[in-house]
Amino acid sequence: MSTATETAFTAGDATYRLTGDKVRAATAHLAPADSANPHPNRSWYALVGTHLYYVVDLVAEATGAADVRVKTARLALAELGFPVFALAWNTLLTQGHPGHTG
Repeated sequence: MSTATETAFTAGDATYRLTGDKVRAATAHLAPADSANPHPNRSWYALVGTHLYYVVDLVAEATGAADVRVKTARLALAELGFPVFALAWNTLLTQGHPGHTG
């Protein structure tokens, strides 16, 4: 599996560049999802080092982008080679969440 060293995405009217180094640096400013106080309503996470981080928070922190969509964040992180995971059950497993997959 080859991974990119940099990827670009659009959020709002701007294009942002994301690198693995920016992603790793962003983790210093975020509480990991496996901390004592995880957010209960988030479903997509990326593994960075030994911790899971919510994909939107991670990409927003790494780039300064506002209004990052879940699908954009998870695809950008996966393109950089970070393992991306979904927390899902019932119909989320069989049908997905339209706001995240469409």
